[in-house]
Amino acid sequence: MPQPSIAYAVGRVRATARKPLGEAQLERLLAAPSFEDARHALAEMGWSGAEDEDIGRLSVQMQELACAKIREITPDGQLTDLFLLRYDAQNLKTLFKARILGEPSEDLSLCGTLSPDTLRHAVLEHVYNKLPAEFAAAMTALEKRIVLGINPMEIDAKIDQAYYKTVQHNLKKSKSKAAADYFSAKADLQNAVTFLRLLAMKERTLSMDDLLLPGGTISNKVWLALMDTPEKLPRLFLSYGQGIRAVLSAALLNHKAIPALEKVSDDYLLSLFRPFRHEPFAIEALIGWLLAHEREGGAVRLIMAGKRNGFSEYLIRERLREAYGR
Repeated sequence: MPQPSIAYAVGRVRATARKPLGEAQLERLLAAPSFEDARHALAEMGWSGAEDEDIGRLSVQMQELACAKIREITPDGQLTDLFLLRYDAQNLKTLFKARILGEPSEDLSLCGTLSPDTLRHAVLEHVYNKLPAEFAAAMTALEKRIVLGINPMEIDAKIDQAYYKTVQHNLKKSKSKAAADYFSAKADLQNAVTFLRLLAMKERTLSMDDLLLPGGTISNKVWLALMDTPEKLPRLFLSYGQGIRAVLSAALLNHKAIPALEKVSDDYLLSLFRPFRHEPFAIEALIGWLLAHEREGGAVRLIMAGKRNGFSEYLIRERLREAYGR
């Protein structure tokens, strides 16, 4: 059950929950000479079933256990739910696109704040009153748009915008500066990726105005003006450090550097919670633990897929995000 004490909740996580893999353990996986050797090592490091089960499916199950643990013990569900909302957004995208295409929906995540059944019924019946207000408004608007035909990119954009609006609305009730910084930076950095992808497109079916996420430190007006002066992009990110500015500059010259920007951005976002790793009285320690499990799952899937397909250690490492722990 939810805990009234942050210290007690943090203590329970540290005492009873599995610790996510750190950099040293991921290095061990990378050094494994074969896929089967990596499987064996992963099982030894606490991934029960790694030697027999599909690694992708197992990583999803383990992430869902981490999400369930956070919901079980959090003393501030309003705050921690903001980090689970993205799973609701992803489930809505999956369900809506599947319905439009007349296809069965893929497996839905159990990590969201709403059950997959609630979302499935909402999309099938076109009734969204059980969803948060911002999501309900976005889905109702999308229902009207599909009559005229709709770009799948627009579906993603409108649902993501609803997600960020919901986050911004609920952040007003939180005192966590790290959470506020995380989501504002996440919006800025994702908007930068979107901006660069649009620049690289020969034909644009949607404008920057259609795709911008709310809640960042850079206004819509500035983003739209930037379309005429893209070289000014790195200057807007002075507060984010030299690493991000350097990759932004590289991506302006060559759109093939955009994945490197996404990697550096992900590492920056996780770094906002790393200072709270050993804090016993900070809700941010619980959030960091949740994000660490997300990072672990992505890293393990990448390494194992690389091993299975015979990719070099260099190619895998180039795409690998930083671990939360050492």
